[in-house]
Amino acid sequence: MQLNELKNVTDPCQYYSESLCQMTLPDNRRGIPLRRIWWQLKRSIWYASVFGPIQFIQRNRRGLSRPNIIGSTLNLKPGELVEVLTEKEIFATLDNQGKLAGLRFIPEQRKYCGKRFKCYKVLRKIILETTGELRTMKAPMVILENVICDGSAHSGCDRSCFPFWSEAWLKRVT
Repeated sequence: MQLNELKNVTDPCQYYSESLCQMTLPDNRRGIPLRRIWWQLKRSIWYASVFGPIQFIQRNRRGLSRPNIIGSTLNLKPGELVEVLTEKEIFATLDNQGKLAGLRFIPEQRKYCGKRFKCYKVLRKIILETTGELRTMKAPMVILENVICDGSAHSGCDRSCFPFWSEAWLKRVT
């Protein structure tokens, strides 16, 4: 057989780039700025529903005024019993971008507010999946037992990740 005939007979690999391009959805990165505005709007409505419209407007006008709670740690150990603060108490610790020391409080975490859980693990370092980079956390983060993200607020994501909890959002139960 000649080379041209051999190419026609063999099937391409399952990772053949041309067939993969045909199977995937078109690139929709032009919509990223609109998505960003959409998520900011959803987050603002969520915060307003917790604080109330008047307190939400007042909080946004005066800017960030939260105590320095990054330095105060509980020094939790695996197996200790903790209680998650209420949603309003957690929102009081967040800055205008909805973060505490770079950690965002996600909508899937709200159903666990006010409940008690055991501390499963304390995180001081993580590896980013996208780059493989080892990062040290600004403040210790905690993973709680039997607390899993259901992905309901993220288009039905089914990864079942562990949400990270800041120690400032928890209180030790004796």
